[in-house]
Amino acid sequence: MDEQDFRASLSREELERRAFLIPFKVSDFALLERLNHYSTEFGKTWDELINAALIKFMDDIEVVHSLRD
Repeated sequence: MDEQDFRASLSREELERRAFLIPFKVSDFALLERLNHYSTEFGKTWDELINAALIKFMDDIEVVHSLRD
C-alpha cells in the first residue's frame, strides 16, 4: 500500500492524531538560525513555527488565486 492509499484509508481525525512527519531539507543555514531564534522568542517548538508558517503561506497563495479570478 503506498502512502496515498494509506492516507485515504484513514479518517481526518486519525490523520490529525498521527501528525505525519514530513522530512525536509533546510537549504540556508541563516534560516535555521532564525527558526531557532524565533522558537526561543515565542516559546514554540520548531514544528509549531513551521506549521504556522506553512498555514500562512498556503493562505496567502489562496488569496493571490482569488484575486486573479
